[in-house]
Amino acid sequence: MASSLLAAPWLSKLEGLARMKRIGVILVVVWGAGGTLGCGPGSDVASSAGTDASGVASDQTLDRYAGAPALAELEENVLFGQVWKRPELSERDRAMVTVAVTQALFHTDALREYLNRALDAGVTPDEVSELVTHVTMYAGWPTGSNASRVVMEVFQTRGIPLPPPASPVNMEIDLRGQAPSYPALPYLSALTRSVLFGETDGVWSRPGLSPRDRSMVTIAVAQAAYASDQLRGHLGRALNNGLTPDEIAEVITHVAFYAGWPTAANAAGIAGEVFAERNVSVAR
Repeated sequence: MASSLLAAPWLSKLEGLARMKRIGVILVVVWGAGGTLGCGPGSDVASSAGTDASGVASDQTLDRYAGAPALAELEENVLFGQVWKRPELSERDRAMVTVAVTQALFHTDALREYLNRALDAGVTPDEVSELVTHVTMYAGWPTGSNASRVVMEVFQTRGIPLPPPASPVNMEIDLRGQAPSYPALPYLSALTRSVLFGETDGVWSRPGLSPRDRSMVTIAVAQAAYASDQLRGHLGRALNNGLTPDEIAEVITHVAFYAGWPTAANAAGIAGEVFAERNVSVAR
């Protein structure tokens, strides 16, 4: 069990704390989990084919879409030919967003592909580890355990040292002094204040990712999960953390290709309301 969390050691410490505090979280290592195969370069299905230097699928790679040839054209000409090249988000940002969504949706093969792409795009190993930890808070512990195992495999394949053990998490869950965010669940309210937003050990306070990057991936995961209320709140936080309306719009558009068009339609409506409330808009 512990070995599967080596790539995200803070999760291991927090899981131990949860056990001591009798939170009741069961950490499940999902060895066989995996959604649909990713559509990025380097898919196991087309490992003998490869891609060109730009990351666009080669003619050989298109064979994996023999059953749905229109997808091959869309992947080559739209997804990698246009979307990934749009300047509103850097390739690094797009890779982080895609890793977050593939982790959250248990798309294990795609997660492996996009972890490699993220590292190639300049995301550091420490940022990868922190990204997995952050997404776990919004997508659930099994996604983090599964993703940590995949990160460990990718790091070992690339000769990247695993991160050192995390420092002990000494987190006091204080049920007093503040009105609960969720009146019917005061302990969950206390956990939210401490585990997520605590000023010392809280996930959002950790130095491994900037507040901007945390907001970016949280929006992506909330969109993919149809978590509309969470998405609304985190869109406002994202604006406060430095994401521009154009960048937010681009995140929503990008995630449409990995979580489906209905998620983007839902998110676009919510973003429009938030932008109107904040008197901001997307450049036309």
